[in-house]
Amino acid sequence: MVKIYTEADSCARFYSMKKPTASAESSAVSAAERRRAGRRRDDTLLPNFQDMVEGAVQGILVHSNFKPLYANASFARLFGYDNPEEITALPLIRPLYPADSWPEIEQEYNELVRGKGTLSPLGRMLAVRRDGREIWLSTTRRVIDWHGQQAVQITAFDITKQVEVESTMLGNEQLLRSIMEILPVSVFIARRRDGLIQFVNRKTCLLLEQSTRLLLKSTSQDFFVDQEDRNRIHSMVDTINDVRDIEVRMKTAQGRTFLAELAAIGITYMGEASTLVSLSDISRRKQLENELFHQANTDELTGVSNRRCFMNEAEQEIRRARRFGRDLSIIMMDLDHFKHVNDTHGHAVGDSALQTVVRASLESLRESDIMGRLGGEEFAILMPETGIDAAADVAERLRAHIGETSISTLTDTIHCTTSLGVAQLKAEDNTIDELLIRADAALFRAKDAGRNRVEVEE
Repeated sequence: MVKIYTEADSCARFYSMKKPTASAESSAVSAAERRRAGRRRDDTLLPNFQDMVEGAVQGILVHSNFKPLYANASFARLFGYDNPEEITALPLIRPLYPADSWPEIEQEYNELVRGKGTLSPLGRMLAVRRDGREIWLSTTRRVIDWHGQQAVQITAFDITKQVEVESTMLGNEQLLRSIMEILPVSVFIARRRDGLIQFVNRKTCLLLEQSTRLLLKSTSQDFFVDQEDRNRIHSMVDTINDVRDIEVRMKTAQGRTFLAELAAIGITYMGEASTLVSLSDISRRKQLENELFHQANTDELTGVSNRRCFMNEAEQEIRRARRFGRDLSIIMMDLDHFKHVNDTHGHAVGDSALQTVVRASLESLRESDIMGRLGGEEFAILMPETGIDAAADVAERLRAHIGETSISTLTDTIHCTTSLGVAQLKAEDNTIDELLIRADAALFRAKDAGRNRVEVEE
């Protein structure tokens, strides 16, 4: 073990010693030798830091006021030099960096050596190789003592490929943004954890009636009429990631509601889980579809189902009744002497008579009952969950109510009567036509028996 003497110890010994003898001098020399040997032994136990620096994969450069003092082999290779000596032979390290970046480099150096920091954060900088090719470096800088001289150590490694990849990705993102900007539909990106909107295109601003600046401070939930719709869509994105053709009620920043067709897909945007959403206002389209459906399935004069629609609905009800073993009945109804009304009072009064009969009928029917105009003055009423006796009672109530209803003409008022035939679904019936044939036969018997009456199938 090597004993270390302090300066105070040495001074005390100096003043307390008498003139040294030869043997004392010899002892002092031996002590000095022992101390040197101890230091050499301690040095062998320490790592060889020079070898570590020389063999480092990162490039290391030491300079003082931009004059190179030391460079390792990796730094020389990084810049295309054959050996570190070619680096240290440079008068200044200016050739290693683009000329237009020198003002910034000098400012950073001055701030570093003036004590505003001993270690600069990891940063990026553009450098120039010996052959003139530019490369990107990730670097750190720190102030060190170099043999009693203040210097700056630079540690660098090449990130050119990484920057190229990032540049390509940035270009792709900018291209994607440009594409989304010109899309004819609304597109926005919302962060998953809080719904904060991260990107909107121009169509989104127009659709949601808000500026880009304010939309980027909003959340996606601000524009859903029902938050359960948003939660349902998020759940679907979590499950299948790609969601399309979902109809949902939305609202604008001004409170106007509209029906939207929504598509959504889970993405990563700016390093966070997000949802890319597209919206189309389909309110007008749905309105037109409903109008077309109404026109295709509704009798224009009376507003009840036309023959085609009634037959389709009747087939569905028959299948349901057969599947669950439920009752189902039908009433066939015909206006008595309708041709005489047309011939005597004109077609306008005839049309009014048909409309009046339909209104009076609907007043006596349930919402689940289906009424249709089969043609001319002939109507059919389908009654789910209804047996033959109950249907006959309804038919009688319809006959009485319609007979009491007056119809205005240009000169006076008239009353219309109806004949009705009732039939019930049987086990052997496979289509609505079989049921209609029996109900029509009962209707014929009602007419043959003097009209203004109800007959039930035999």
